[in-house]
Amino acid sequence: MGFQTQVNAQQAPACAGDFASANPRAATVSPEGGFVAGAAGVTVGRFAWIQSDGVTVLNTGTGKPDGFIHRDQQALISTYLAESGNLIPVGFPVTLMRTGDYYALANGSAAAKGEKAYAKFQDGSVRFEPTASAPASASITAAQSGTTLTVSAVGSGALSVGDRVTQASGTPAYITAQLTGTAGSTGTYTLSVSQTVSSGAATATSYIETDFACSRDSASGELAVMSF
Repeated sequence: MGFQTQVNAQQAPACAGDFASANPRAATVSPEGGFVAGAAGVTVGRFAWIQSDGVTVLNTGTGKPDGFIHRDQQALISTYLAESGNLIPVGFPVTLMRTGDYYALANGSAAAKGEKAYAKFQDGSVRFEPTASAPASASITAAQSGTTLTVSAVGSGALSVGDRVTQASGTPAYITAQLTGTAGSTGTYTLSVSQTVSSGAATATSYIETDFACSRDSASGELAVMSF
């Protein structure tokens, strides 16, 4: 640890990922030998997804996350000269929690009691919004042929690999790669579902609603309590 640089008048209540109560909680059932962190490692205090091998876990994925990574002294300070760290390195054991009360950092917006917790596909970070109101990352005009999405206009926001694209018809699908064009803007993208959809308005979002909901208010960038 480095030299102390500040003194707080009151001790911080918790860190992201801490249990917020002693109420009953449950973990996601693991395979023989348990879950382990995938190639990029996993960050404590965020949602995570079980990968296709059924063993490795990452803070990235599609669909509803498989659990939340609570803080249990399993992370390491792996960055040279860093004073803190919340990354569980590749190959280290991971426990995914599916129910309980936890402290989570409210990203992007304030958290109000009763709002649902949304997980970001790209990094598992948490955002709180009203039920069935996943925030849009981008409003676009696009057409799809096979697995190729051609974006002709971006009305607002920006696209990212991992976003879930919902068009006027067809099946919602995830962006797996950008093929051509300006990063995050007009151009062509690869989607996870092959289909044909005529040009029209579409939306892309980086977040999906989880089973957890805010049980203690918080300002944006501060710790909220979420429960399920």
